[in-house]
Amino acid sequence: WRAPGKLMNPRRLALSVLKAVDETPQHLETILQQKLAPHLNADPRDRALAFNLIYEVLRNRLYLDHLLAAFCKKPLAELDAPVMHILRLGAAEIVLLRTPDYAAVHAAVELARKAGVARASGFINAALRALARGWQEVKLPDRENDPLNYLSVKYSHPVWLVEELCGRWGVAEAEAWLNADQKRPAPALRVNTLKTSKESLRALLAPAAGAAEDHFLSPETLILPQVKGPLSELSGFAEGLWQAQDPAASAVSRLLRLRPGLRVLDLCAGAGGKSGHLAALMENAGELVAVEPSPGRARALRENLARLGVTCARVLEEDGTRLPADLGQFDCILVDAPCSGLGTLGRRPDLRWRRSRGDVERLAGLQRALLAAGERLLGPGGAMLYVTCTVTLAENEKMVQGFVAETPGLRLEWDRRVASEAAALIGEDCFFRTVPHRHRCDAFFAARLVK
Repeated sequence: WRAPGKLMNPRRLALSVLKAVDETPQHLETILQQKLAPHLNADPRDRALAFNLIYEVLRNRLYLDHLLAAFCKKPLAELDAPVMHILRLGAAEIVLLRTPDYAAVHAAVELARKAGVARASGFINAALRALARGWQEVKLPDRENDPLNYLSVKYSHPVWLVEELCGRWGVAEAEAWLNADQKRPAPALRVNTLKTSKESLRALLAPAAGAAEDHFLSPETLILPQVKGPLSELSGFAEGLWQAQDPAASAVSRLLRLRPGLRVLDLCAGAGGKSGHLAALMENAGELVAVEPSPGRARALRENLARLGVTCARVLEEDGTRLPADLGQFDCILVDAPCSGLGTLGRRPDLRWRRSRGDVERLAGLQRALLAAGERLLGPGGAMLYVTCTVTLAENEKMVQGFVAETPGLRLEWDRRVASEAAALIGEDCFFRTVPHRHRCDAFFAARLVK
């Protein structure tokens, strides 16, 4: 038994999350955890409404703005941020959640008063009432004459990203990709084979999570389409029996073909999702050095590795681009590079509105520095795996091709003994790719560089 949590107002909670997404660099999941912490015992229907509002607004923001622009007497760019958030929340209720019009409008007006923008309540009331009457008549940009803006508005992706996808894969393939981003993927877990087996974990989770499904890309993955509530509340988390991880993220670690006794470097360890998998693939035998420069994330990394029962790893709290010269050479290196994250938009719709072309250019410089640092530490005959969860040429193909061309003695090469499921996704250009609309996972890119 737990004492009742604070009474939840789902719309106020949704508004506070949307404001935090705009005003802070924190991950959406972190913001949600912080905002939901006082409401763990709230009515599940209120929690569900808050989640739906947040994700529907973030996933459809550009489309909602397109509709609102037709019914607002002021240009949207001139509106204060809280007013804009409230309008989007009201529009999402009317158009996407099909809340009765009068109830959605009334809720938005009340939210404006409670949020300190009562002066705009009349404007919000008029705009949403007009939208409720006429949104179905608003036309999208012309598909034939303006395909980029049509896809951008319909699927709520920034036009520069739509242009990148269409330029690389064609309009039809890009549209299937964008459509897949509009559907939140089912949660996925990686079984921690250091502590349990897949079938044992499947049985343990069944009472709370229902039937778990396999995924063709990763033998350690369980997909949980029926799970409700936060994953961390499922059995086995505290005991380290599993790690939340997308199937593609689990698949790429296997591409290094690790075995016990190797000396392995995880150059960009973060919170340790892939570090824990590397240790499991090494069967906790050998040496794993996990690098993370942030003190807070390094602490979380140590805690996560301890939870997973990893004993072969040590955490190095250093900048991955400037590692100590006496660190020695490694047999295998994972460069899970910081990237724009544009392959994860199904799970992280907020990134659509937090990324720009400038971010891609900035990150490409960091990725190049990390590759150079890894190459210096790679022993002869060793393999370095460069991984991103993004889709841009600058961060993926061009990054690897340019680095290989400038680095004597380094070549792009795959060990064809990798699992057949993963090998099938290695193209003729020697790059591994996953795409959400074909593989039911995030879009990942990987290249194996051999010295």
